[in-house]
Parts: sequence; structure tokens; C-alpha cells
Amino acid sequence: MAKNPTGSGNDRLPHPFRDLLATASVPPQAEFLVHSVKVVCGKQTETNCCCTAGARPGVYATEVNIQNITGLPAQVAKFFVPLINAGAVIGREPKFADPAKVSQNTGELITLPPLGATMDDCCRIAELLLGAPPSRESGLTIGYLTIGSFFDLAVSAVYTATPLSGDGKH
Repeated sequence: MAKNPTGSGNDRLPHPFRDLLATASVPPQAEFLVHSVKVVCGKQTETNCCCTAGARPGVYATEVNIQNITGLPAQVAKFFVPLINAGAVIGREPKFADPAKVSQNTGELITLPPLGATMDDCCRIAELLLGAPPSRESGLTIGYLTIGSFFDLAVSAVYTATPLSGDGKH
């Protein structure tokens, strides 16, 4: 977590939060709080290779819930950093996903009313990555949804997985 000792503090924010919050009003002496949530979405099919791109064959979904737990409207900045995007591995060691090079479309700034809540699910993550809602089931996508705010937030995640057979008996 980073402290905001003077001024607007936006110049002290980690990138890409700096860009997302460029026009945000920063409470004086506010502490910037960051939450990072692993997201696993899409379908991992059977393969003949030794590596199944980070997950066993199946269909995966994640839902990330965000609630403003204060009595004031809270500006919330979010961005997604993909490690695997629709089956393409982009962040396996020694490579890495650099948020400074991720498309600007994977970030957004929202305002949650007091005690208001929202969620980001696989459809929203795909929409951020593609710039439009997905038209069909996508390949495996794994990454981090990073959430930052000068306000206290409650953040939780729900993960589901189903085997390719769809019967849930594996």
C-alpha cells in the first residue's frame, strides 16, 4: 500500500492507476488501497502436450465482487493483467505480463455509491480484453484483476470449475 503524504497524490500512484485516476479527486492524506484477485475463465481442452496452460481440462469461471463499505461515493480503478489470454500463454516465466503494455481497454474507473456493490465476471473480463462482449465460449484466460481506491472496499471472489464432460463427477 502506498501513502499519499501531500498534494493530489496522483503522481505517486503506481502505473496504470495513475492514468485511470488522473481526473479523480483524492481525499487529503488518503491511503491508496490495492486488491489483487486471481481470475480463471474459459475452456481448457484436452491436449497432447505436456503442459495444459495452467489448468486441467475443464470449463472455468470467476466472479469478483466489490463493495464500497463507506458512507461516501468511492472512486474505484480496475485493470486486468492477462497471463493466459484465450489460450495464448503470455506471462509464463521467464516472460511476464507488463501492465504498462496492456491495452488501455483493460482498465476502467467507476464510482460506487455508499454501500454500493458491483461484480466483474468472465463476460466482463472478456469484454475488457476484446473491446466488445464475447460472441462464443473462449479459450482459457488467467490473470489478475487489480482494484485500487482511496476508500475502503470489501472484495471477494467466487470460483467454479466443471470437467469437460459437464457431469461434475470427476
